[in-house]
Amino acid sequence: MGRGRSWHLTAVGLLVLVAFSIRAASLDAQSLWRDEVDALRFATAPRSEILGNFTQPGWNGPLYFLLLRGWVALTGTSGYAMRLFSLIPGVLSIPLIYVLGRRLFEPATGLISALLAATSPYLVWYSQEVKMYALVLALSLLAIYGLRRGLESGRWSWWLTQMAATTLAFYSHILAALLIPVQALLCIAWWPQTRQRWQKAATSFAVLILPYLPLVLWQAPLALKARETGFSSYSLNQMIVILLNGWSTGITGWADSWGAALMSLLAAAGVIARTVQLSSSADSVAGATPKGSSRNSFALLIWLMLPLLSVWLISLRQPLFTDRYLIWTAPAFYLLAALTLTPSKSARTWGRWWGVLPLTILLTINGVNIWQQATTPIKSDFRAAAAYVARYEEPSAPVESPPPARDRGFETYLPIVTAGYSETEELIIFQMPYGRHTFDYYFPTEDYVWAEGLYTNHRSPDGAYQMSEQQTAWRMEEMTEGHETIWLVASEVATWDERNLVQRWLEEHFERADEAHFARVDVYRYVARDA
Repeated sequence: MGRGRSWHLTAVGLLVLVAFSIRAASLDAQSLWRDEVDALRFATAPRSEILGNFTQPGWNGPLYFLLLRGWVALTGTSGYAMRLFSLIPGVLSIPLIYVLGRRLFEPATGLISALLAATSPYLVWYSQEVKMYALVLALSLLAIYGLRRGLESGRWSWWLTQMAATTLAFYSHILAALLIPVQALLCIAWWPQTRQRWQKAATSFAVLILPYLPLVLWQAPLALKARETGFSSYSLNQMIVILLNGWSTGITGWADSWGAALMSLLAAAGVIARTVQLSSSADSVAGATPKGSSRNSFALLIWLMLPLLSVWLISLRQPLFTDRYLIWTAPAFYLLAALTLTPSKSARTWGRWWGVLPLTILLTINGVNIWQQATTPIKSDFRAAAAYVARYEEPSAPVESPPPARDRGFETYLPIVTAGYSETEELIIFQMPYGRHTFDYYFPTEDYVWAEGLYTNHRSPDGAYQMSEQQTAWRMEEMTEGHETIWLVASEVATWDERNLVQRWLEEHFERADEAHFARVDVYRYVARDA
């Protein structure tokens, strides 16, 4: 092994260590949010139900939930343990993007792209979430790398790697099925080599269709049908801006306009420079696709743009865009940016180091955003809300011992030191009701009285509300009858009660005794006026 190769492998090893440390240090900094608790609920459902979801219309990611089921059986269901299941593939993506960049261009490009990915606030965030996005990212990188190696060597081991990784990816997230047309176009972009391996390439794509057939039965009609999905509608331009901001600065978006502009400029410059410098010479070599060729740059553009354009076209009839669904296309963006930052061997000494300044700026932006993501509550903080309710102490009625721990299929909940909590007189209303599942994950007991907040947003075809204030009052009187203390746990209220009728009624008929406000969750305590 040469000194240069040894140095690069050492550098990649250090980047893997850095990536792991960044992600692990703040793995449990954010409260679990409802999608993460849902993942646990789905993973702990009966096995027959999980297996049935592989062909159930509208179900997404059954393989991920099946894998998570096995993981929590081994590690438990603490937030840290479950998020570690995403951290592992998130970290494994770093060497994968390195070897792909090295294979397509040169070792320095692979190393810089791995550095951008290791410190990407966006990839850090989704390596810390109990969802399938980090897994799909790693599988997609492995699939495309396997395709490239299969085209180069023709060895069946690489074709099997490509087929297995692609299949696992689109059974982990429905939109990863777009890997198939992406890879088909990559074969066209890499035609000089595909021409020599076209039979094996055709075989691999034929095999990939087979495990996908159960999903096609319901995906095709759903994809073509105009319907409400609950997602916001975006123009193509808005989608591009959202992705660029996310990939460049993460969730908090510190210096998002500057970061996105710099990363976009670097990515565009990388494509242009490779096209101008190499397309006229290197690509003319028959039967080969040299490292650094414009064919490889074009392949990255296909990987970057085809999934986005596909989602945009689908969203014209049914809104479907969420940036995290396309996380597996982010490596193409980082690889394109790395092309510009890669030192040129042919340039003079000063030209070789020109990329140090923009890279330093990018790493600074990444560092600030990673820090903010780790120290600022961003996700709905039901952890703090549940602790506040459980620990609430009413001076006139102290309780000496906490309620016992309960095992409800998720985990054995550790008791929180509590005081003043009454199971007979206090009612907890959840607005919106779905937040109860996340609250329950953190609350030390299941023996409490709760109610769903009223859904008051129904409208008639003429736009009028179907539930009046008087009807709301009747329902609230019935709901709160016999309770002297009412807790209102409010999160995403506008999606359920945009007129805020439930809280307005409580304000009129009870006295607000206390309140606390957390990230995306507000807690109010009301007592009867004559209590």
